[in-house]
Amino acid sequence: MLTHTILFLALSSDPAFQPPPVAVADEYISPEGHRTRWASVTYTLPDGQIAEVVMIADDANRGDGYVYVEGEAVVHSSWNETGGVHTWTSSAPGASAQALAALTSLPGEAGDELFDAFTTDSEAFKCSEWGKKVLNASRYIWAGVVGAGMAACCVAGGPACIPCAGGLAAVGLYGDDQLTDYGE
Repeated sequence: MLTHTILFLALSSDPAFQPPPVAVADEYISPEGHRTRWASVTYTLPDGQIAEVVMIADDANRGDGYVYVEGEAVVHSSWNETGGVHTWTSSAPGASAQALAALTSLPGEAGDELFDAFTTDSEAFKCSEWGKKVLNASRYIWAGVVGAGMAACCVAGGPACIPCAGGLAAVGLYGDDQLTDYGE
């Protein structure tokens, strides 16, 4: 135990040490009576800031997605069948760079943790009627989150818009592939 503690302390004091992402998920019944699933992943960005991505969807085929950096919301997306996708991006100074960093750092271990947590018990979940609605909504929510991130990249204009948007398009495809794999 002492060796493990010393090794952990040595690793945690190393500036290059990145703690593993932490994902949590749960279900609840909303006040309106809708079965709701949510998942969140918290992970460290290359610059040391803490990011969190949250996805929430229910059996009414609607939901929300959020991206936080250091506890501040930088991107929000909501979806419902009647209103479609709505997005919001923070106008706070530096929020566009934070959104880009959080979203481009998600594919890989943090993203896998998020999507695995969101689709726990995937076989039973994806075959159920409520699971199909949740997964359908989650695809729109994910597209909205990535779209809002693209808007944040390009809000200032200039030559950085195209590579930024291209990078986030890849992130969008990553998430869509993850959700489609679970939903089929």
